[in-house]
Amino acid sequence: MRWVNRLATALIVLVVVAGPPLLAGIWLQHWWQAPTRAQVEAWVEQPLTAGTIIAGCVAVAGLAWLLLLTHLTRRALRGLRRRLRRLRHLPVPTPAQMTASSMAGVAAFTLPAATTGHPQPLPAATDTSQPSDPTRFDNHADRSAQAQPVGVALPGGGWIPYHTAAAITALAAAFWLQRRRHYRPDPRQPRDHHNDPDLQPLPGTVATVAAALTDDTIGPDHAPLPLRAQRLPEGILLLTGPGASASARGLIVEAALSSTFTVAMRPDDLGTLLPPGAPATPTLAQLTTGTGAHTAARTIIVLSDDSRVATHRWHVSTDGTATGPDLTEPRRLCSLDQQTTADLLTLIRRSQQPPPSATPRAETVPKRPPALEAEPAVATGARLTLLGGCDLTVAGEMVHPRRMAGLQILAYLAIHSDGATRSELIRAIWPHLSPSTITQRLHTTLTDLRQQLRPLLGEDPITRNDDRYRLNTRAIGTDLQTWRTAVSVMTHAVGLNQLEQACRAVIDTYRGEIAAGHTWDWLTPVREQTRRTVIDAYATLAEHTDPDEALALLHRAISIDPYNEALHHQAGNLMHAGGDHAGAAELIKRLHQRIAARDQVQR
Repeated sequence: MRWVNRLATALIVLVVVAGPPLLAGIWLQHWWQAPTRAQVEAWVEQPLTAGTIIAGCVAVAGLAWLLLLTHLTRRALRGLRRRLRRLRHLPVPTPAQMTASSMAGVAAFTLPAATTGHPQPLPAATDTSQPSDPTRFDNHADRSAQAQPVGVALPGGGWIPYHTAAAITALAAAFWLQRRRHYRPDPRQPRDHHNDPDLQPLPGTVATVAAALTDDTIGPDHAPLPLRAQRLPEGILLLTGPGASASARGLIVEAALSSTFTVAMRPDDLGTLLPPGAPATPTLAQLTTGTGAHTAARTIIVLSDDSRVATHRWHVSTDGTATGPDLTEPRRLCSLDQQTTADLLTLIRRSQQPPPSATPRAETVPKRPPALEAEPAVATGARLTLLGGCDLTVAGEMVHPRRMAGLQILAYLAIHSDGATRSELIRAIWPHLSPSTITQRLHTTLTDLRQQLRPLLGEDPITRNDDRYRLNTRAIGTDLQTWRTAVSVMTHAVGLNQLEQACRAVIDTYRGEIAAGHTWDWLTPVREQTRRTVIDAYATLAEHTDPDEALALLHRAISIDPYNEALHHQAGNLMHAGGDHAGAAELIKRLHQRIAARDQVQR
């Protein structure tokens, strides 16, 4: 019905604005005639006739119409000026956009050569929006922004505004893409990358935020709108109430995500908010610098009740809703507990550091390498394929678990061969839900999975020992068993011939990234570990063959990791050496375009 109301309003405005001039034009064209001399003399002798009274009423109506038209024009101009002012103060780009842009857009056009040193740390997310007093918010514009989720709720009781959650997710994506871009394959020691320090999982809060963004977490229409840290009022802001500490921690994280250091805190207040050993970030250092940070910041947040110095006093409730004399309506602040704050500061710190060097393999006496065997046969004929997809087949027939989480649990247990506890499964499958409320869902999913697969397999697909669940490899075989054996042979290979054979076996076994087509957050580190291993194998073969075959191998490696700079530069050097200068330039150009396209998708 909204479009009907808009159409009716447009018609009424059109009739009021265009109707009188149209009627006047018709009257002037068809009925109006210039008065004669005799008519003018008669009107002077007797002015109050019916015709003159009607003409006077028409003239007054015309003046009223002109006044109405003037009022509508001035109102339209004021609205236009207000929109132009909002456009100048829009927070463009947002923290999420600047995070993605810093990791891709800018770096793409300043791509370092493959022979340079350590890459520069990823810049922090920025927000170029101009701060303003909260009393100057345009409520109409804020309400129209409710088409997107207002924020996400955390299992521990915290709350993160949508724009901050998007910035965190984009920063995590930038972190992993940076690792892919700057990894340098070492053909001297191809190996398993399971223990690489830069491929360890991110803090659990990151997965919680990413999962919550895709869940149905849109608040009700009457929920208070969020207030960004960049929109805090100038001066000293005193936060009181049961939610003051949690909101202060949220403002700290928002300031750390932004390069516009508009918020500062006193060191004694900051010490009470963060847990012992909280990660130090450059932004956090500026927050606690003291007078230098206070003079540069627009807002100084204090928690002690000292009304003599506070220029603004807000009361913050448990859910982060702030009220105060200078707030025209309640606003909700980002609220975090100590552990969540530490996790997010850890993500920011890791994104601001260059990727650590891969730990070299210790020099030991070579062990006898395991023999490369075929995938063990399973009596039931069940197979879970994870390289290049995620499919469960029994006797050649595709089987789809009835519950969405069933296939994910099978994949998780297949990848983690040592099994997983109940809490580990819950954190991986449902990271954004409280474990106390989701335990029954896990039991229901496992029971339904057993009831569906036991008649097909003849035994349980998942075994349990105490509180540890494992995939029953006697009933379900996986292609990861062959992959692990091939990688072990390559890692322990002795001699060039054996190494080349092992590398080719690894390449033949790899059919694509693990669980391709699925976006489970816990998959990212595992995918990068297998990706590094297979491009190690390609780089090793390219190191010990002629230039033409080496170039073909590098192109195949690039198809597996199209964002790796070292592979592109190594292939470009071979093309230059062969005289194909245009091809080398085109190869690097496509790398830049690919990174820019990834940047655009993340925006």
